[in-house]
Amino acid sequence: MRFQKAFVLVLSYLLCGSILKCIGVKLENNGYRDIVIAINPNIQHNEQLIQNIQEIVTVASSYLHRATKGRVYFADVKILLPVTWPVGSHVVQRLTTESYRKADVIIAEPNVKNRDEPYTLQYGGCGEKGRYIHFTPNFILDSSQVSFYGPKDRVFVHEWAHLRWGVFNEYNELVPFYLFNGKSEVTRCSKEIGGRPADCSGGSCSACETDPTSGLPKGDCEFYPDSKQTASSSIMFIQGLSDVTEFCDDKTHNPDAPNMQNKMCNFRSTWDVISKSEDFRNNPSPYSGSVIPTFTLLQAKHRVVCLVLDVSGSMNSENRMNRLRQAAEIFLLQIIETKSQVGIVTFNSAAAIQSHLKMIDNEGVRHQLVQLLPTTADGGTNICAGVQAGFQVLGGDDGATNGDEVVLLTDGEDSGISSCFSEVEQSGAVIHTIALGPKAAKELEQMSAMTGGRQFAATDNVYATGLTDAFSSLVSGNGDISQQSVQLEVSAIKVEDDSWLNRTVFIDKTIGNDTFFVITWEKQTPDIFVYDPSGNVYNNNVFKIDSTTHTARLNIPGTAQAGTWNYAILNPGSEQVIRVIMTSRAADEKVPLVTVDVHISEKDSVGGRTIYAEVSQGFSPILFANVTVIIEQPTGPTIEQELSDDGLGADVFKNDGIYTKYFYKYSGYGRYNFKVRVWGKEGKAKTAIQTGGHSFYIPGYTENVSRYEMRKSDHLLQLRDNFTAAALVNLTNLNPRPFGSRETFTFVPENTELQNGTTLYFALCAYDKQEQSSEMSNVAKVYVFVPAPLVEHPKGSSVWKVIWIMIVVAILVCLIIGIVNYLVQKKCISRTFALV
Repeated sequence: MRFQKAFVLVLSYLLCGSILKCIGVKLENNGYRDIVIAINPNIQHNEQLIQNIQEIVTVASSYLHRATKGRVYFADVKILLPVTWPVGSHVVQRLTTESYRKADVIIAEPNVKNRDEPYTLQYGGCGEKGRYIHFTPNFILDSSQVSFYGPKDRVFVHEWAHLRWGVFNEYNELVPFYLFNGKSEVTRCSKEIGGRPADCSGGSCSACETDPTSGLPKGDCEFYPDSKQTASSSIMFIQGLSDVTEFCDDKTHNPDAPNMQNKMCNFRSTWDVISKSEDFRNNPSPYSGSVIPTFTLLQAKHRVVCLVLDVSGSMNSENRMNRLRQAAEIFLLQIIETKSQVGIVTFNSAAAIQSHLKMIDNEGVRHQLVQLLPTTADGGTNICAGVQAGFQVLGGDDGATNGDEVVLLTDGEDSGISSCFSEVEQSGAVIHTIALGPKAAKELEQMSAMTGGRQFAATDNVYATGLTDAFSSLVSGNGDISQQSVQLEVSAIKVEDDSWLNRTVFIDKTIGNDTFFVITWEKQTPDIFVYDPSGNVYNNNVFKIDSTTHTARLNIPGTAQAGTWNYAILNPGSEQVIRVIMTSRAADEKVPLVTVDVHISEKDSVGGRTIYAEVSQGFSPILFANVTVIIEQPTGPTIEQELSDDGLGADVFKNDGIYTKYFYKYSGYGRYNFKVRVWGKEGKAKTAIQTGGHSFYIPGYTENVSRYEMRKSDHLLQLRDNFTAAALVNLTNLNPRPFGSRETFTFVPENTELQNGTTLYFALCAYDKQEQSSEMSNVAKVYVFVPAPLVEHPKGSSVWKVIWIMIVVAILVCLIIGIVNYLVQKKCISRTFALV
């Protein structure tokens, strides 16, 4: 498929020592509170859906309490209803800081018909929280789903463990059986789960045949567990069995099973990961009270937004006022959704209301608001005055500010900003902050963090587009992607005198409504030519040109034609920077858009943070796209880095549509602005089925690797617990290759008697030039299997002798080595390598 080139600004990241309060699930007195379950706006109204959700979570709370030895339960759950649903007989409250895009559980149709498999989207490694759980309406409503996945309350707990504690499945659909001591074993935890392998593909079940070359069951052999079990674990293997009520702990854990839990968590048991999580470190005592959760129904509404804009004297520098107008115009004319209400407040030492709320129901209202944007600046900076005036405007529709939004832009310092934090927190409003320039108040991020708002930063670099990106990213969080504006192009290019700027933009078939081209410049109005795929030309005569703000805007009538659009811009005067912005909306509300969702890890890894860009169409990941992150630093040049989805380095799962990169090249304390460009070409990029955490995994990488140290053992856990005591493998002739290379070497194990059923384990560490060691890699297992001898010929004319051949076991070890810079101050090297 072909999809658009897109820039998506996500957030600004403040590198500092402060700890910000975050919105989300909280654990208080053993109970999880503020869990949000959101229903997608495309789901038809169904009262039974609400009732079933409540029933499932209520039973799941008791199951969770038992599974965690009385430590936690579900205390408070909020169900977020779409704006289109009638209230009915329910008591429905207004939402505050909750939104569909921040929900913990999403109820939405799958992209693939009749595929109702529950899953949790996980970005990170062991112990890292997931993004969300996805259930389909059919899964919630259809009682037949129990036969596929077991009781739904147990499925909920299984997925919650993925989401909250970052543990992984203990089964493996790709490797359902493995050899242990020469015997076929089921990939499971614990080993005490009873059952039998059987081939039921022909309509009736029969015993599985053994593949003589591997010693494993062949064909369509699957494991069929007994309905009654003596074992009580584990929930991450098969939660559907009535006797399974626990997670595998160190006593029941199966470290030999080739599953994701062992691979991702260094052979640690599920309960070991859970019990050492932040939830359990801070919550040591069991709870014996009621575990029945309370439910609150919330309903989304059309947006109510107030722009709170700084007009202090410092806004006169660096062309900030004009840049503010250009960016705010894009928000008002192209981004804010129809049926929204918008007001405008300006502030310096005091605040002034420029416009009370206006309903966006026609183009005339949008242009009226644009005329009220500020043009001059002077005076000091009183951020709290601006925010308080914003609350006054937001209350103009119904007297309340719950669930309303403030877009706060400032470039100034203000020592009194914390004086209104309490009022901000009590308002129930969401505050998005835009920090313009290097001196914007450092407390801005606290204001957005405590209200669940988004954080943006914009520098004064003439080639940066952070201010435009920020306003363009402020789309609705209600989950109705079809109404949201998508940014297809944003660029800032220096064009010489009498020179051309020529570029191409692709519009795919999923977008095209409400398509805008916007051109801005510094000095002279350029000559503009835009060519659609049919060769039609749009020039200055059809653009609306504003010589005051140096802006030219074109709204393509109807639905823009899918295909290749070209633009050519001639700079007729002296050298200047020309910016091009292009936005559009969905062509068909029933066809999901290709979107990009970007996240920055909360915790340091390898001396930096991990950038995740999820590229998808609906819930289907997009594979083989070109994804680049663009980082605007507080000082220094803009950085561009390519993200990867190859399972190497920071990328946890290969080909899952989540493109990843470590970022550790900090230029100092300050705000870092991240945005992502995605480019896909027909014949290369394609959609896939969401598989959750089933993709093949290889851990991260290190840098300055000068040598390898490989060791072997016939006891798996010896390598983990006492690596240096294991036998050394001779790698003298292996010289490490550069980052991203694949190492291949062959060797014969020495001093090892290779008999039928022999199992050996291998792992390695890497050393840099300063002889600093990495963590141990994953563990590769090699086993020896000798087929049974041939029997006598039936006629007895001759007897086949058992032919023993001297077996030389050559172990091919592929080292896929990802290398990263380690943080010099910490003198540390991060994990590692993968042995295949």
